[in-house]
Amino acid sequence: MIYALAWYIQDFLWVLGTGRVVVPEIFLLVLLFLSLRHPSRGVEILWAGFLGGILWDLRWVGFPGLSSLFYVVTILMSRWAWFSLPVSGRTAPVFGAILWAAFFPVSVVRIFMGGARGLGIFTTYFLQQSYLLPLVLFTSLIYGWRLKNPDA
Repeated sequence: MIYALAWYIQDFLWVLGTGRVVVPEIFLLVLLFLSLRHPSRGVEILWAGFLGGILWDLRWVGFPGLSSLFYVVTILMSRWAWFSLPVSGRTAPVFGAILWAAFFPVSVVRIFMGGARGLGIFTTYFLQQSYLLPLVLFTSLIYGWRLKNPDA
């Protein structure tokens, strides 16, 4: 249910911001948060990312499967980086860094597929990061709060 809600929120914001703003990947953010937070739900989250990516490409004009590829590869690489760390190293700042790094390839591909050229690439990238960084910081704060309050 949370996957569908995240996908729908991203789609709704994409409709509202078409041509004016670059909407961050909220769906991928939720997938990554859940994937890194719950190690036993990896397969379920991969399937959600795959199906969400296919649906995203079919909803918006795109090559079917491209978003799925990026979502699944991003989740796998993030999980590999996160679970390679010792448990004592899995802190909120490292969580945020992995989360932010996971968005770099997807952001760059979306910029080029959006048609940005020349200086427009940097403008679009920095604009996209200005929306993404507060979300990553907020998600890191939630993760840090969950570390301190595991029963909440």
